[in-house]
Amino acid sequence: MTSSIKKWAALAGIIMLGCPLPGPAGPWQRLASLPEPNAAFACGRVEGKIIVMGGTNWANGRKNWLKTVHAFDLEKLEWSTLAPLPQPLAYPVVGDKDGGMLAAGGTTGEAPFTGAILAEKFPAIVQLETGVATPSVLCAGGMVGDKLIFVGGTDSAVNLAGFRRDAFAWDARTREQHPLPPCPGPAFGIGTGVVAGDELLVFGGSRFEASSGQVVNLTEARAFSVRRNEWRALKPMPQAVRGLAAVRLDGRHLYLGGGCRNDPEGFTDAAFVYDLVEDRYTPAPPLPYRAALLGLILDGEYVYCIAGEPAGQHRTDAVYRIRRSELLVELRPDR
Repeated sequence: MTSSIKKWAALAGIIMLGCPLPGPAGPWQRLASLPEPNAAFACGRVEGKIIVMGGTNWANGRKNWLKTVHAFDLEKLEWSTLAPLPQPLAYPVVGDKDGGMLAAGGTTGEAPFTGAILAEKFPAIVQLETGVATPSVLCAGGMVGDKLIFVGGTDSAVNLAGFRRDAFAWDARTREQHPLPPCPGPAFGIGTGVVAGDELLVFGGSRFEASSGQVVNLTEARAFSVRRNEWRALKPMPQAVRGLAAVRLDGRHLYLGGGCRNDPEGFTDAAFVYDLVEDRYTPAPPLPYRAALLGLILDGEYVYCIAGEPAGQHRTDAVYRIRRSELLVELRPDR
């Protein structure tokens, strides 16, 4: 096994003997499955639809880099398949833009993706020729105003030794890129970002340990203020995890769930609500299945959980939803 494959195996977390079958958990409602198993895709809400672009899956021991595009109708609760992307795309940074979604960075599986993809009007998906100048794979990030923020990551999905602390902003209006203060702490990748006001909050991820050639998960959490152009520390997460998912529930609360841990449990369904005001984590209803690199999307009163990686070299096509109020149940004053 080559060193690059060994590094990718460490990232994938091949520590389980089988692929757990997603099943109902608590108040989650099972919906129509994604047309194909998938993880590490671009995902966002566009005009009453959830759009899933690109991603990866496995077949016969081979990793597939996807250029497929699927749309989930939030009223009919059914999937349709749109025209594919010109090339595969996986591990991008995705941001909400003007009621649509913007994806940039990531990789085609053969090279870093140098363009950007904008979906503002359904079903129109526009590929921009100009994207980020820095190869940016496995980054955390999000959209603050017109700026798509990138933090950490590396230049290739198999170059985990290339994790970095660098941060930069790509302006979706001018399509120019400028550096930001590096993220404090170790070089990292496979973290998750979620936007709250003028800040990008970054949770978890992993660093590369050269002595063992393994990734070591992090509990670190930080926030970057675009207005102040500076980082601040948040309370560390209750568990060290990479590849978790996050979604903003309201003006005060975030839902963080899933990912892969460096322990016998491996892939996890554990979830927490983070309170932006009190800088506090509260245990929350878990995801409906254990997985990393999945999608969480809020639409109205529902949070949708989409696909992901439930075990090394496996993907799921499962889709569930839950009422937002159920995720906040532990915070109710009468409990």
